[in-house]
Amino acid sequence: MPPPFLRRACRFSFTHEIHTIYVSGDESRLRKLNASRRTAGEKIISALIDSIDGDALRERAETLRHGTKCTVTLPAANQAYLNTDIVGGRNYHGSIVFEDGQAWLARFRLPNHNAPPVEERNFDRRSEFATYRFLAEAAVPVPRVYDYADDEDPSNAVGAGYILVEKLAGKPLAWHEADQAQREKFMRQLADIYTQLEKHPLGALGRLQPSSSSPGQPEVGPAFFDYDSSGRAVPFGPFDNTDDYYKALIQHRTGLIKTGEIAPSAPVDQYLVYRSLLDRLPRSEQGPFFLRHVDSRDENFLVDPDYNITGIIDWELAIVTAKGAAFQSPLLLYNLGELYHQGLSTPSKDEKRLAKILQEETKSDELSALVAQKLHFRVDQVIETNPENGKNFTRVFSGWWKAAAGEQTFDWDTWYRNALDKYGDGGLTPSTVR
Repeated sequence: MPPPFLRRACRFSFTHEIHTIYVSGDESRLRKLNASRRTAGEKIISALIDSIDGDALRERAETLRHGTKCTVTLPAANQAYLNTDIVGGRNYHGSIVFEDGQAWLARFRLPNHNAPPVEERNFDRRSEFATYRFLAEAAVPVPRVYDYADDEDPSNAVGAGYILVEKLAGKPLAWHEADQAQREKFMRQLADIYTQLEKHPLGALGRLQPSSSSPGQPEVGPAFFDYDSSGRAVPFGPFDNTDDYYKALIQHRTGLIKTGEIAPSAPVDQYLVYRSLLDRLPRSEQGPFFLRHVDSRDENFLVDPDYNITGIIDWELAIVTAKGAAFQSPLLLYNLGELYHQGLSTPSKDEKRLAKILQEETKSDELSALVAQKLHFRVDQVIETNPENGKNFTRVFSGWWKAAAGEQTFDWDTWYRNALDKYGDGGLTPSTVR
């Protein structure tokens, strides 16, 4: 699950919005609901396609390839809908195929109603571009990036903002289908990637951007944004320690509780959780900092039939962060049942194996220990989780509390009474969901 520093309030992905399947005993109503959702989804896709000048995109691609001719394909909405090769997360992908066989993807942000303001959308796109360039320099297997352009930029002849990226061979990893030998091979490659990333520290906590002073090089920019009364983006960061980052983020989120933008039916629950987090933050780290992929599910790792990693994708929301956060195990190795339903943070069998491989290869216990812990993941998870789902919210908070306090058990009602006595209600209305 991606951490919370990226969006101001509700920020469900386009795929989540348009692909939700309603659970209903009324089949007729279910069909109507899904048809209505599909119509809305295709309308969003069509609006984006209408804003793209395909000829300008082709000309730009051919210029970047020094005149090599290409064909641009922008699949229609009825073809793109539910096709995850075309629509993934919040993005739509057109294809660019050159006459010499080289293939690129043209990646566009979908214009759904939850999209952030244009300044932040452009920041996200630039961050993705700079991140891929940084990773290529670090010898991490990622697609090459060739160009990007901003939304609402008069010099962008294509119309919509875009990023042009190499189309990689390979298919998404299906971890549950891999046998032990395939898992071992994958984890050894993953250990190599971790050791490569450790060789490329950065000096601040935030998100990468193209450098304003050194063309072609990245620099660390803000970690997240707020907006003033006029709608102007107000950047937070970069930060030089993790305490300042977490405090700024949690205080920002607390402000959103008070304006009703998050947790409208459970504001006190969220407020008390945030106050408790501030009292038990992970040990502050002053740097160096390292790049973290925030959505490390198996589908973002591409592999060939022999389980060689051909590329790691979807670095759109990556952050430069504390070493303890950057080198946690990827989500795909977690025991999700224990993690989400039992609130346990014990390493899975696969996490233990990755830790052992790192210890063998690096002759150091540091990375090995980091991949076996989840404290930063737990903090991010608590900040992100919506308290309107009371049972899930309680489970997630329980997992963080046990990890942070070193306790084996947790009782929400007891904790809640103690927290209310300690922190007060912040002038908020008590929960209506619990």
